[in-house]
Amino acid sequence: MTYRDILVQIDETPASAARAITAAGLAAKFQAQLTGVFLKSEFFQNYMAADAMAYMSPSDIDRLLKEHAAATLKASEDARERFERAASEAGVVSDWQVIDGDYDGALIAYARRFDLTVMPPAATAALGTNKVSAADLGLASGGPVLVVGEQGGSPHVGAKILVAWKGTRESARALRDAMPFLMTADEVHVLVVSPHGEGGPDGALQRHLERHGLKAKLIVDPSDDISAAEVLRRQVKALRADLVVMGLYGRPRMQELVLGGVSHDLLRDPPAALLISH
Repeated sequence: MTYRDILVQIDETPASAARAITAAGLAAKFQAQLTGVFLKSEFFQNYMAADAMAYMSPSDIDRLLKEHAAATLKASEDARERFERAASEAGVVSDWQVIDGDYDGALIAYARRFDLTVMPPAATAALGTNKVSAADLGLASGGPVLVVGEQGGSPHVGAKILVAWKGTRESARALRDAMPFLMTADEVHVLVVSPHGEGGPDGALQRHLERHGLKAKLIVDPSDDISAAEVLRRQVKALRADLVVMGLYGRPRMQELVLGGVSHDLLRDPPAALLISH
């Protein structure tokens, strides 16, 4: 298994430049095609209500529409230039797409056509108000999402990996989805947070990884005075991990998915790049 088709969300913000470099580096590493996607926003979707328009002249409406279109085009072209520069410097084949960012469904549907999606904890449509969270994308896209915070970008991400293991379906899915990273890592550590001593060293898991040629070190952390999220943060710092692999946990409530505590905590403030999967 490898990643042959990588999608990265690019916008006009400074953090986007680092994200583009990270994604381009991964595309070069895995010999993948790289696609940059820009989320645009329609003017009326965000700023204009029908009753407000009733008090505006046709010329004023036309002027505002043209100004918004021009600003959106400039933001898109700036983002595209940043993306194509990163792709060119990495020597990878690239593509560029502009899609509707005024609702989450467009990006979610598009991400389902890729092996890996790279994005920030939350992406905002250019000159708009709608935010698409990495959590929503991870829960709905059916594939892995690499979450890169403002400090988490690097073209060499994945050298030292920490896998958060719970023995659940989500953990197993994340482990499989991260296999291309694991196979090329310098160090792999598998962490089990076990305050009461259960869930100790897993021989079957160890053998499974060894069959893939991985000599991962299993860590059982018995801490019972801090949360699992804090344990993960502490281990990331101690191991100097640059990538955390974790299952994304959601639970139904009133027909919406609510993130579990660890997922919510780490996505709010990632201690390193996060490879999440559901």
